Amino acid sequence: MSERHAPRLVWTPQRLGSTQTDRLLDLVNHRHSLNLRKYSELHAYSVNPRTASDFWVDLFIFLKIKANTEPLLGYVRADAQSMFPPPSFFPQIKLNFAENLLTGKSESEIAIHACNEGGVNLRSITWGELISQVRQAADAMVSFGIGQGDRVAAVISNRPETMVLCLAALSLGAIWSTSSPDMGEHGILDRLFQIRPKLVFGETAVLYNGQMRDLRTKHRNCAERLAKHAEFQGYFLLETEGFGFQGHAQNVKIAPWSSFIGQSTGRELTFAQLPFSHPGFIVYSSGTTGPPKCIVHSAAGLLLQVKKDSILGFDVQDGDVLLQYTTTGWIMWAMVLCGLAYGGQVVVYDGSPLKPDKLVLLRLIEKLRVTLFGTSARFLSDLKATNTCPRDTLNLSSLRTVTSTGSTLPADVCEWFYDKGFPKHIHLASTCGVVSGNPTLPVYSGEIQCESLGMAVDIADVSNEMFVSVKTKGEPGELVCTMPFPSQPTVFWGEGGAKKYQDSYFKRFGRGVWNQGDFVQMNDDTGGYVMLGRSDGVLNPSGVRFGSAEIYNVVEKFPDIEDSICVGQRRTTDKDESVVLFVKMKGNAVLQDELKERLRQAIRSAHSPRHVPKYIVQAPEIPYTINGKKIEIAVKQIISGKRVTPSGTVANPECFKFYERFVRIEDMVQKHDGAKPKL
Repeated sequence: MSERHAPRLVWTPQRLGSTQTDRLLDLVNHRHSLNLRKYSELHAYSVNPRTASDFWVDLFIFLKIKANTEPLLGYVRADAQSMFPPPSFFPQIKLNFAENLLTGKSESEIAIHACNEGGVNLRSITWGELISQVRQAADAMVSFGIGQGDRVAAVISNRPETMVLCLAALSLGAIWSTSSPDMGEHGILDRLFQIRPKLVFGETAVLYNGQMRDLRTKHRNCAERLAKHAEFQGYFLLETEGFGFQGHAQNVKIAPWSSFIGQSTGRELTFAQLPFSHPGFIVYSSGTTGPPKCIVHSAAGLLLQVKKDSILGFDVQDGDVLLQYTTTGWIMWAMVLCGLAYGGQVVVYDGSPLKPDKLVLLRLIEKLRVTLFGTSARFLSDLKATNTCPRDTLNLSSLRTVTSTGSTLPADVCEWFYDKGFPKHIHLASTCGVVSGNPTLPVYSGEIQCESLGMAVDIADVSNEMFVSVKTKGEPGELVCTMPFPSQPTVFWGEGGAKKYQDSYFKRFGRGVWNQGDFVQMNDDTGGYVMLGRSDGVLNPSGVRFGSAEIYNVVEKFPDIEDSICVGQRRTTDKDESVVLFVKMKGNAVLQDELKERLRQAIRSAHSPRHVPKYIVQAPEIPYTINGKKIEIAVKQIISGKRVTPSGTVANPECFKFYERFVRIEDMVQKHDGAKPKL
């Protein structure tokens, strides 16, 4: 592992004494006659085995979760050392997710601002209108027999109707699941065949990146396949202007939205009172090289965790205006939905964040006085790479917090954010769930600030089969969690789900240690975390382990390089792993030997000689999932000689063919030197 340079302090707390964290400290001290004074003490209380259960009760009360009674017990687990099967949180209470979002609001105030790509067709929806629409949709669902435990799915974009349908389903105790409409037909069916929904919703067309995409044939084909299952009741499409509903084949239960909503009969909106552990959401693993795993979360567990992270980690206040850019196929869509829980306004944006230009979302922030903006590290990196500095042209004074997730935020991008990009008062909070931000702590470039409340974070030695902590030694390792938390999946859906669950999170270190799958290092001086990449993408030449993010942080400083992917290659005949760096050049540029040498020198200088890739190769495309994540593991498998069939979650599957040529990389490198690669 290379020696890290001291990180730069880029932000200091602006509101000490008046944050939501300060208010929670007051509540905990009052309830338990304690004298906790700072975040680190509150976190220690939240993960201490003697007080952790009390902390979750405190949090439940602080977040004002609406339930049939106030909880007395945080959680119960059969084995004091086990996190699998998942412990039971708040076993004595009942509640409803949708009720928590919809009740106690002023019906005349605005709940949602919605707009299409480019910020056009901006419209506002009041709480009264939203509640009325949820009531009507839930009423129609009852007419189709939807009840507790039934699955309701949508292949739909980020629009108000998506939120309406989700809340309607959850009000009845049904289980909600969404997929992004840019997913391929095969990928959609890989998901829906596993969960067997009674109802599916979609739209006839979507606008993305300046192009209108007709989805009618894809939806019809999916409906035809789903119609073979007895529980399937219908597939309903919202009609996009210019793309009306078309007729369908006999015995195919696909119809326009009007046919669905026409089944409402005037029933009142009621909220099924359900156990805390009742399933509410099915989300999916990436499934880039096989069928996705169907991961079930309790509705209440997700609500509690997202409210905790938002209110305490990002200091969301009553009445805030939130804009989280995401697709419906990503878990971050929960941030959009749960934004309704804070009593302010949620901005729902449907389309590319880069059309007509990179400032489209920032102009919305200025216009709507957004206070929290959720984005990705890639978006911020793109702004820096193109020298796009929003604070020079826009009034972003309303913006208190910007969150970054999806991939590692490089240190130089974090520094650019404060030096040139955004107003200096903004709290830039990087997050990956178990480690996140907090407004009472400083921000250091390249680091995630702290461990989230209630998350007993540790770092496990990757060279040891047993759990051995290296957290305080400054060594990199596996990011793990050693105490229960309410947003643990309840189960993996389908046959063999329990084994898939255990293999995904508990196979490495046993049932008492949740393995997040991230390769990290803690800075003992700052308490911050450095994300080094996904564990399955860890590079290991000659027994020296390091993360791909360490390479990307160097490559991103080269202006001629647009993108890159760094993986290990170890074929059956290889005695050791080789590091291979594929780079995509900007424009029509060709990767020359001189640039390769500068890359090698920069990586050697930043880290060590053993970090230097054995091969640096120009590639025409870098493979991504539709959620914008690099697909390292598939490229690693391909160039190591394994057969990989891309799933429908891969945004550009055709580019895999290029990487198949590099199983015999020694021969291909000679052919590619000085030539522009082609797919």
